[in-house]
Amino acid sequence: MSLYCGIACRRKSFWSYRLLSTYVTKSRYLFELKEDDDACKKAQQTGAFYLFHSLAPLLQKSEHQYQAPQHSLLELERLLAKFGQDTQRIEDSVLIGCSEQHEAWFALDLGLNSSSSINASLQKPEMETELKGSFMELRKALFQLNTKDASLLSTAQALLRWHDGHQFCSRSGQPTKKNMAGSKRVCPSNKIIYYPQVKAWKRLSGEKLQKRCDWRWKDYSTLHPSTGPFLIAHS
Repeated sequence: MSLYCGIACRRKSFWSYRLLSTYVTKSRYLFELKEDDDACKKAQQTGAFYLFHSLAPLLQKSEHQYQAPQHSLLELERLLAKFGQDTQRIEDSVLIGCSEQHEAWFALDLGLNSSSSINASLQKPEMETELKGSFMELRKALFQLNTKDASLLSTAQALLRWHDGHQFCSRSGQPTKKNMAGSKRVCPSNKIIYYPQVKAWKRLSGEKLQKRCDWRWKDYSTLHPSTGPFLIAHS
């Protein structure tokens, strides 16, 4: 019995160590891509791209679920060339993660106009016909996506929205420039660095949602006579 318990503990420790090692390796790789523009550009050669149009992700229907198709850099370049777009538009993409095999994942919105891009937004109907999919609101399809796609698309949408709203410096009014990975924006005139602060929606099960909602009564009667107990949700 003790021998069996020892073997089980060693197996558990091995898998825990392996998961931790994989997480650390991925984190280091992503940090390198965020800090090194050349490394990030190189990762795009073998990476995968998720496409958006005005913050709506491209989805394809598969039975009772939606799937988020991936596109290679070569496929994306052919698509842009077919619609008369410059491949420089790919630089507007943002890094959203990577696989255990270090395949980098990027997100690119073809419907938003960047301050650094000379290309106009692509027409939605023509794009959907060419890509054999639909650009849908994420909130409408969130519960029909698998966990991986839902998490990635939520992060991508939040990051793309942040970049769309921070194209100009709040102090100088000059256009800001993002790095290759999209982990920051810099104002060329005063060198101020802006970092993304995004809130991505996460799909939670009913049990987890119940655990994260801590309902409590808080008495504000000491602050003002007209105030009373209020029900406040803390997540």
